[in-house]
Amino acid sequence: MILRVSRLLPALVVPMLQVLPAVSAAGQTNPPRLRFEAPADLLHSALRPPENYESTRINASLQVYTFRPAPGDVASRFRQTLLRDWIDPQFQEMQVAGPPVVGPMSIAGADAAYIAQFAEAGFGGMSKPRVRLLILARGGAAIIDAQAASPQAWQIALPSFNALLATVRVDSAVSAASPVTPETRALAGLYVGLKQKFVSAVGVGVRAGSGEFVPARHIYLLSETGRVYRAFDEIRAPGGDAGRFDFDAAEQEDPVNTGRFVVRGDQLFMTLGERNDEQIVVPLRQPGHLTIATVDYTRR
Repeated sequence: MILRVSRLLPALVVPMLQVLPAVSAAGQTNPPRLRFEAPADLLHSALRPPENYESTRINASLQVYTFRPAPGDVASRFRQTLLRDWIDPQFQEMQVAGPPVVGPMSIAGADAAYIAQFAEAGFGGMSKPRVRLLILARGGAAIIDAQAASPQAWQIALPSFNALLATVRVDSAVSAASPVTPETRALAGLYVGLKQKFVSAVGVGVRAGSGEFVPARHIYLLSETGRVYRAFDEIRAPGGDAGRFDFDAAEQEDPVNTGRFVVRGDQLFMTLGERNDEQIVVPLRQPGHLTIATVDYTRR
């Protein structure tokens, strides 16, 4: 089955994903997690949410917005507004060219899912094809949003987008507490360094992905139970106490920058990302100091 993207783009088609059997969420208490595999020609940026995948072949990109609490009318709002207010400002559509085509689809593990196909009105009459997925599971909603600069760019990027979308499924997040060890206790703490941060340019006529790098405070927080979270600028915790930081909430809201660590010999091994796809190995040379990708971090 295929859906067509408005009459403005009669030649553009987007294949529906293979229909997969839905997995019942009844009785599950763990929060939902979105799982997928990205092909090699979609470059992943792990700076901060949303997860952004840029095509290495053409001016096109795909963003993933992980699960957040959803109101009961979220499906109808999606049909009416495409949930534009949930989209990061640098990726928001300015104006929709023609009515979107919205329909249901099946995602493994989801309670329901909907796909919206539409075109954004561009400069000089050029339309920008887009597809947006709303995925619902256990009271939460996630979004996958894909766009290209032109119908020609979309046709080139479409196989890569479909390769990622065909792997999408919903699993339950399992937060298993690890035991405190002498090694994790010795490393636990807030490590602060100075790293280049990409600041996006926002405004009318600004190309998606435009911006510049500026030096900024960068932080790694390591817990005694082997959990790790990283962020630019600051770590938000009750009363400013890093010891009260909620790793479970961070794992839901910012899975790209959340993970776990272990110590083997004189090396620290960190695994981050929603699919545990980022591995960082850090030599342990001096207590209270970490060097990660040439950046020196000092424990505070």
